[in-house]
Amino acid sequence: PQFTQSMQYTPLVTKGGSPAHYISLKSIKVDNTGVTLSQSALATGGVMLSTRLPYALLRSDVYRPLVDAFTKALAAQPVNGAPVARAVKPVEPFGVCYDTKTLGNNLGGYAVPNVLLALDGGGDWAMTGKNSMVDVKPGTACVAFVEMKGVEAGDGRAPAVILGGAQMEDFVLDFDMEKKRLGFTRLPHFTG
Repeated sequence: PQFTQSMQYTPLVTKGGSPAHYISLKSIKVDNTGVTLSQSALATGGVMLSTRLPYALLRSDVYRPLVDAFTKALAAQPVNGAPVARAVKPVEPFGVCYDTKTLGNNLGGYAVPNVLLALDGGGDWAMTGKNSMVDVKPGTACVAFVEMKGVEAGDGRAPAVILGGAQMEDFVLDFDMEKKRLGFTRLPHFTG
């Protein structure tokens, strides 16, 4: 199939000689509700893409508000008539984990709130439960966002967000170096 027809684009940003690929983030939403962040949280550091990290790393000024919004939205959503998701003891390096018996499933993974990154250029990177949750042991799944350690809130020397492999899974990425942009689209969910 021709996936490039459904690609959304956002500008690639360079950071002081770094070979890494960066994009700019305007806002974060959980199930279409904006996550309240400090004014400088997304203005400093940008978003780095990394296939070397399995999960997203977030500076504390982004991590805490996002995880708080995610857990609040999940607690408010009954899952297919099942009980409300039940939190369990976190498994390192994750800060929030759930009993998988209390999480519903759908084609997008666990039936949890979607996380949407609103990017410069108008593109929206929408993550389903497949990108935002990870099974860590039988019966336990954790929110696949990890708080950066040793980095101060708003420290522009560190990215606000580093997207890891879990967040890029099932996406086609087109690094268009000539036009200095990143194209992205989700692969379709096949059944059958």
